[in-house]
Amino acid sequence: MANVVSISGMFGTGRTFFTDSPVVITISGLAWPSSSPFTVVQLDVVYNGSTVGEFRADTAGQTTISFDISSALRALWSDYEFAGEVAKAQLATSSSNRQEVARPYRSYSLSIHTEYISNDGVLTTTTCVDGNGNAIIPGGQCSIGAVTERERSIITDLQFADVSQLQGSNNRYGDASTKPLDVPERVGSTSITSWVDISAEGTTCVFWHYSLTPEADSTSRHVPQVIRDSVVYTDFLFVNRRGAAETCSARMLDAMDITTEVQQYARVERPSFIPSRSLMSIASGGRRSWSMSSGYQTRKWAEWWALEFLMARRHWMRYNGTATFVPVIVEPAQKSTGIYNLTKQEMPSVEFTVTLALEG
Repeated sequence: MANVVSISGMFGTGRTFFTDSPVVITISGLAWPSSSPFTVVQLDVVYNGSTVGEFRADTAGQTTISFDISSALRALWSDYEFAGEVAKAQLATSSSNRQEVARPYRSYSLSIHTEYISNDGVLTTTTCVDGNGNAIIPGGQCSIGAVTERERSIITDLQFADVSQLQGSNNRYGDASTKPLDVPERVGSTSITSWVDISAEGTTCVFWHYSLTPEADSTSRHVPQVIRDSVVYTDFLFVNRRGAAETCSARMLDAMDITTEVQQYARVERPSFIPSRSLMSIASGGRRSWSMSSGYQTRKWAEWWALEFLMARRHWMRYNGTATFVPVIVEPAQKSTGIYNLTKQEMPSVEFTVTLALEG
């Protein structure tokens, strides 16, 4: 006979908001024979008929156990292509209009099994079902880049966690941007701006052309505070730690390097009266790299540049002032980045090197 269990820990109306933070669910209602030397629960996270995560633990006879399934949800989104959002940003910079790209929620299910020694000494495996008799238990809907862990912790009524009626005074309340709000962001006169919003259907990345003011958006509470500068900046797109597409602008320093690798080979000349050999060389690589800086920033913004931008895994850079974004590799200029020093009265800056992730 199947064991009837209940699942708790889902937020909202079956939606799980995943932001690279723990997603803990609790299984209760487990039943065990008192004589069993082990009481094992296996939880499988299933997406599109395939298992994307397996979790296994001995409950030590307890009838309730919790699992953090965030690693499985991360695997569930491993095939998501951010290049589509980069393409939308390209349209925003070339069409003088706003561009949106929405991420729908992805539904996942749970499969639960128990293992124990029955009273007659037989190894027994039992499939658990929910209150409706489902062996494949509906788990919820998952979206990366949604409500943060802090925001989830202060929501008093979890059934409203997935709607956009969370007002408050924070202009970015409820979105997945990680930018500080203490002072406006400074960008160049030819830069793009973006932010990530939450809707009932999923997360939405919105990109704006530099000629449009942020006030053009009717949902003013999601508008980033931006100060445009006459200095020309270089625009970047990257994926922040909450899985959202983020934009920023950096100052170009007066330095560009081109790295070329040369290989030498021995070449035998055509037969002649006097045998001879010569050398030939083949050049390859041609990687370009630039020295860049965040410019002078406040302490919070310098931390953001160091912990968010430099730590991101995927970056794109607007190339030569065009509407094209190309993949790049971003490396800190130094192993240690000084954010603040109370012995010096100066604003910090974060410097880094950008290399094209292309050859040719």
